[in-house]
Amino acid sequence: MVHAALQSLPLTAGAMSKQHLKGSKAIGFVKLLLGPLLFSWMVYSGKLSLRQVGASFLHWQAISAMIVLMCIQPGITAWRWNLLLRAQEIRLPYHQAFGLTMIGLFFNVVIPGAVGGDLIKGYYLTRAMEGRRSSAATSILMDRVLGLLGLILLATLTVVPNSSELAKKPETHKLAMAVIGALIIGISFVFTAGLAGSRLSEWTLLPRVVRNGLRSLSSYHKKAAVIPVAIAVSVFSHLLSCIAYYIALRSIGGADVPMGYFFLLVPLGLVVTAIPISPAGIGVGQVAFFALFHIVSGLHAVAAADAFTVFQLVVILVSLGGFCWYLPYKDVKVGTRVPSAF
Repeated sequence: MVHAALQSLPLTAGAMSKQHLKGSKAIGFVKLLLGPLLFSWMVYSGKLSLRQVGASFLHWQAISAMIVLMCIQPGITAWRWNLLLRAQEIRLPYHQAFGLTMIGLFFNVVIPGAVGGDLIKGYYLTRAMEGRRSSAATSILMDRVLGLLGLILLATLTVVPNSSELAKKPETHKLAMAVIGALIIGISFVFTAGLAGSRLSEWTLLPRVVRNGLRSLSSYHKKAAVIPVAIAVSVFSHLLSCIAYYIALRSIGGADVPMGYFFLLVPLGLVVTAIPISPAGIGVGQVAFFALFHIVSGLHAVAAADAFTVFQLVVILVSLGGFCWYLPYKDVKVGTRVPSAF
């Protein structure tokens, strides 16, 4: 299935040789080992307390609230993806977009990194879009890009009103400036790609992967109004994740982190877990949250790693539910040239 997914994506598969695929498998194996190794090191070094993590699950009200929030989130992200598909004049019934989103979440758990699910979504969708494979794949790429932009924007919205507090520590001040810079660069890239991507893709000085991405993203220039809406939806979706993480933090007794720091550090931690390093960010997420919250204090760092583990277990539980969609799922049925408000 994963091999077939790789072959079906027009943005990547065309240039893939057998040797490249073998290299990808080797890298995937290394990533598969890296997560557990990092997780074990965190436990062995005392930076992560499994006893505290286990005790937090006795607070069933908190765990139940987190499960509800994480069950709502796929519905929101499926809606965002549907907006981007409609901007490409691709009609995909919402229940199928939700089903593919759940399947994607399931494969995010079993494939290293948070982009494995995108490959599977692309496999199903592009297989049904013989003449529009590039457009279908572009919607998934844009969905991923705007999701990351939403995380960065959420952090930026906290930086502005809490700038004086964040400036007290050199580390948080640098992180705040980096977040603002990343937001400016990200938004500039998205709108530049939409407005001038087709022309920029002809620049042979740019790497081929960049030119392909610019050419794909340029297809949104006629429906540019959908981009800010999708970013706003992303912010709301990630806000649910932050609330769920805060509940996890409370369940282990570490909820006294100032909100100015909290909404800067948590989105940054989630950005790190989105990097395709280990399945579901296992190990990588614990290290990232420990390092980020260590800026506040050592006690906050251990609590942050413990809370992320609780949060991660809930996310994995919900994501595994995607297997229920994967087993009976049939080929998607799509249409084109639908009227759109954007």
